[in-house]
Amino acid sequence: MKSLIPGYEYDIFISYRQKDNKHDGWVTEFVDNLKGELESTFKEEISVYFDINPHDGLLETHDVDASLKEKLKCLVFIPIVSRTYCDPKSFAWEHEFKPFVEEASKDKLGLKIKLSNGNVASRVLPVRIHDLEIEDVKRFEEITGGVMRTMDFVFKTNSGVNRPLKSAEDHPGDNINKTYYQDQINKVALAIREIVHGIIAEPIHIGKEEDQIRVAFRETVFKENKSERKISLISTKRRLFVTLVISTILIIAGVLLYPRLFKQDKFERIRDAEGKISIAVMPFENLTGDTTLNWFQRGISSLLINRLGNSSELAVCEDQTMFEVMDGMKQIYTAGFSPSAAREVARKVKAETYITGSFQGRENTYWILVNLINSETGNILWTNKVEGNLKSSDYLTLSDSLCNKIKNYLEIKVLEVNADYDFREAYPKSAEAYKYFIEGMNLVLNQNYEFGIRSLKKALEIDSTFTLASFYITYAYSYQGNYAEVKIWIKKTYLHKDRVPPKYQLWIELWYLCEYSKNIDDITRCCDLLAESGINTCLFWTDIGVTYVDFLRQYDKAVNAFEKVMAICQERGIDWKFIGSFWDRFQIALHKTGYHEREKEISNMGLKLFPDNSNWFYYYMALCALSQGNASEADEIIIKYMAKHKELGTPEMSLEIFLGQMHEEANIMDQAEIHYRKACEIDPRNIDCLLALAYFLINREINVNEGLDLIHKVRVINPKITAYHYEGWGLYKLGRYEEAAELIEKAWGRMAGFNLEAYSHLEAAKKAAAGQRNN
Repeated sequence: MKSLIPGYEYDIFISYRQKDNKHDGWVTEFVDNLKGELESTFKEEISVYFDINPHDGLLETHDVDASLKEKLKCLVFIPIVSRTYCDPKSFAWEHEFKPFVEEASKDKLGLKIKLSNGNVASRVLPVRIHDLEIEDVKRFEEITGGVMRTMDFVFKTNSGVNRPLKSAEDHPGDNINKTYYQDQINKVALAIREIVHGIIAEPIHIGKEEDQIRVAFRETVFKENKSERKISLISTKRRLFVTLVISTILIIAGVLLYPRLFKQDKFERIRDAEGKISIAVMPFENLTGDTTLNWFQRGISSLLINRLGNSSELAVCEDQTMFEVMDGMKQIYTAGFSPSAAREVARKVKAETYITGSFQGRENTYWILVNLINSETGNILWTNKVEGNLKSSDYLTLSDSLCNKIKNYLEIKVLEVNADYDFREAYPKSAEAYKYFIEGMNLVLNQNYEFGIRSLKKALEIDSTFTLASFYITYAYSYQGNYAEVKIWIKKTYLHKDRVPPKYQLWIELWYLCEYSKNIDDITRCCDLLAESGINTCLFWTDIGVTYVDFLRQYDKAVNAFEKVMAICQERGIDWKFIGSFWDRFQIALHKTGYHEREKEISNMGLKLFPDNSNWFYYYMALCALSQGNASEADEIIIKYMAKHKELGTPEMSLEIFLGQMHEEANIMDQAEIHYRKACEIDPRNIDCLLALAYFLINREINVNEGLDLIHKVRVINPKITAYHYEGWGLYKLGRYEEAAELIEKAWGRMAGFNLEAYSHLEAAKKAAAGQRNN
């Protein structure tokens, strides 16, 4: 049986490793169940290619049946992804998965399909039956060029069980993933249906085949609307009549499919410029009298924000944005919001509507009441309530019910079960875990990292796969400067990144790449994509700016990111508090791009906001003056800078290193050398002083041999200090390119994350060594 689409052999191709089927026939059973589910999902007959005895373990050099290439011409490719599927030597990987992705990327449909709800889905629909190694996930994503979003059939327990989910489990409640076989089969069938209908509904300009595609589309539309009309083109005399019939049917179908085109849009006045209904969700008021439920004041609003935010027809103000605006207005979550305060918040975040509410009740019965209000007039547009138990996992059911009611009222189609992101999986099943998450997130955003981490870890103790909690733990450790913990926690977070909204998955990927990748193109691509993601908070844009400065040295892009932070602050009336990341890197970016007037403005602004950290700002004010040749102005500022460091108890040798760096950045090399040497005179055996002077002498080509001698001295003092990077760069300066490349390569292999300076030095050394060999 051919595919629904002309030119394709099958609708679905099932790819798997033989070893995942021969023991218990799991794949065979899955295919049988899927076929049954497809029969009840599609009106049309769906063709499935499944080879019960596939080849396996073949190498690239073995012959492949030419007919297999034809069978791979399918609409949807389903790889059964196990621990062994992502094996470059296997038949399934080399001769099925990779060829399909390559051909689908070039064919008339493309690898990615636009769905009816506006989302985009890949024609590769992976079914995962084991937890995967990070390397396998990365290998998979490198081939598909996108995030790996799987349909999971994994049975996992706290005791370490990790196996394929059975159709009839003896103890289904033990599965911490809380997935059920038949539900997952249904999700796969619905995902296939959405992809196939997306293909059929999207016009495909392919010359002679175009008419066939359009006929298939029209027939599907009529079937979906239960219209059984048949049109016969019998004779020339009846063509006019048939044309009228077709026009009538298309109009009727249009009315049925797109009712909003044929009735007045009662929400026209509350839509934004893009046609979306903009909504801000306020904290809910606790009327229970039970203060242990105060956490739910923000908890319910956060749930609503994330669930409603997945709609293509709503523009929902993000959780972090709401926090920042309310923090700037000195609003708190432990008291009810006045109508005027709520309207002011909505105005600041530019939301045309806002949601307020309260919850009350006792014991096991609680009511959540909600109002949707027009921000301009203050009129209540809609009110409703839901009932349940807030002290159990029912809090998720309550929020789901509330979201569905809001969406129905706003005439927004409820998301399909197989949406790219299942919001229920983003939150723990335990209300207690979510309570700790809200508490920890608030502490972290207020820079109370230690206690924030404690609360977030408590949430993870209750639910070990709570990705949002581990993401904020990673962030907190980063701003604490505990980079060893950052590597551990970003790896944990990355393993479960599919449990957060798609745009935040990209943010997690960026952090992971910065810690584990050695590929500058990957980091740049990810950072640039994130800059277009639509996230609009101070925290986000600060992180993007820091990445552009620290990892990529793309200072123009960094300035743009930091200026967005300033614009958000001005718009929302807040002061951004992250001195160590935002203000410091903003000044670096401005200095590197030559925006010295703006550099002075930011330094003076920071000095007024944070007088206790004046040493940060005096450094850049002095650097700015030195770079512009204003020696007297620089001297006055340096006096203040040194006085502040003495007040802080900074060691004299450290202060001399700082002054050396300042003058080196200002390109005043003689003064820089004086300060570096003075630091070494103060403590001739201090490794930091010796390495600072060594690298300065090598990098600036002032005295490369002396720099290499200093590195040797450092190794005598402490043999554990290798300094291969510095030594390699010194050898490069001396023209010893082969040795230089070898040493820098050794240093590169030992580095924890991406280091642009080492990367550029390694590339230069390799290139020079290759040129030397060729000559």
